[in-house]
Amino acid sequence: MKYAILVMATVLLAGCAAPSNSARSDGPLKTLASEKTSAEVAQCIQVAWQDVKLFGDSADVFLDRQGDGNFTVFTTQTRYFADVLRQGGGSEVRFYAHKGGDQIQLRAAAIATCL
Repeated sequence: MKYAILVMATVLLAGCAAPSNSARSDGPLKTLASEKTSAEVAQCIQVAWQDVKLFGDSADVFLDRQGDGNFTVFTTQTRYFADVLRQGGGSEVRFYAHKGGDQIQLRAAAIATCL
């Protein structure tokens, strides 16, 4: 029984893990710039992507601080994610998505509202 609980917990936590470098191997779908700080942009993206009216019940969105003013905002199973990087006094957003994702345009538009 303990083993089954451990396996279940591992599976659940895997859906919340920040994206790996291999997920970035194909490069971003979009790269955008902002005069806002990376923290402001990352927090805005997280809130925008949690909008259940736009994205349905799969609105679990996580924010991972990378250090040096960099952040990654990502959804469950890292289907969609954005690296928000500090660039001088502003920031750069690199948006990634799995091919064939049905919410790519909506998520990209939500990012644009945060710039």
